[in-house]
Amino acid sequence: MSVGGSISSYRTPDIVRDLRDEGAEVHCILSESASRMIGAQALEWASGNPVISELTGNMEHIAMIENMEKKVVMLMCPATYNQIGKIANGIADGVAETFFSNAIGMGIPIVIVPAMHLEMYRNPINIRNMKTLTDLGIRIVQPRIEDGKAKIMWSEEIIDSILREDYNGKSVLIISGRSELKLDPVRSIINRSSGLTGIALARTAMRHGFSRIVYLGNSQFRIPLYCEWRRAEDVDDFYRETVNLLKGEEFDFIIIPAALSDFSYDKSERKIESKSDVAINLKRREKLVVTILEQSRSWKRKPRIIRFKLGEDGFVPSGTVDYMTVFNRVSDHPFDKGTNEYSIFRGSERIKNGLMNKMELAEFVIREMQI
Repeated sequence: MSVGGSISSYRTPDIVRDLRDEGAEVHCILSESASRMIGAQALEWASGNPVISELTGNMEHIAMIENMEKKVVMLMCPATYNQIGKIANGIADGVAETFFSNAIGMGIPIVIVPAMHLEMYRNPINIRNMKTLTDLGIRIVQPRIEDGKAKIMWSEEIIDSILREDYNGKSVLIISGRSELKLDPVRSIINRSSGLTGIALARTAMRHGFSRIVYLGNSQFRIPLYCEWRRAEDVDDFYRETVNLLKGEEFDFIIIPAALSDFSYDKSERKIESKSDVAINLKRREKLVVTILEQSRSWKRKPRIIRFKLGEDGFVPSGTVDYMTVFNRVSDHPFDKGTNEYSIFRGSERIKNGLMNKMELAEFVIREMQI
């Protein structure tokens, strides 16, 4: 991992630690300008390996890569305007630039994470240089545009870009998060969900090369910026947004981990008075999966649907409605837990049962749904 001379280099120790949490072994290359922003000791502590800040007779830019037993990926994070220009034009007058020039010649996967002032990022010369790099097969993680700056992307997007497989041309709609059934302008009945499962599914779809990922709903956690996000919180919003989306577009896969209310209610336009008891009459509503099946009936190819179901008793699969069903029990107290007991069915066949964390569950579901 090469660290460029950007003020955003202060974030790199955390990114290195996140990479290690994913199982990566990280070796850091520190440019002279970057060394004035962040010390080598911080990167050595984060990576657990000595930091390279100069090339010697040991030919580090060649020997290190040749001696690696694992798959090697070159990451430039952050990448400055100057570094992008040098690499795109074959200039190797620094430690990092020499490493990357050699890596391009060896066909090693390269990921570049730009960070600079917005005017420099949008400079036609920089745009041309980035196109040159993408034409060479180098992945560029688009920055966050905030406060007139092209800021370094979050760790999750960087890691997912590194692990991303080739584009598979597939699209997925993930309907996720809690839902609210509004009783009046103040009160709601809420079906609890953090949205973490939906986030894990989106990240895993990105890693598996999905070309389009739409996230419909909400989450307590940050939704990755590579997702197309359509916000929904009220249960009626979920139904309306889903119908509107499916009227004009087709998806290869639709996954529904959202905690959706099975009821509707005639909302009071005025705040319900609390002077006496109030009886609330909830009306049973059609399941969203049924609405999706109706909307997709005219599609050229039927979507594969993966439904999540939370229940007290065991799940009795029908084998007809859903392509895949993920079931867990209320009695296992699944809320706010990173690991839960799941039973996964394809049609009426149970294909998986056991404890899984969210990313393990997402990996299994995304992999199996493509079979």
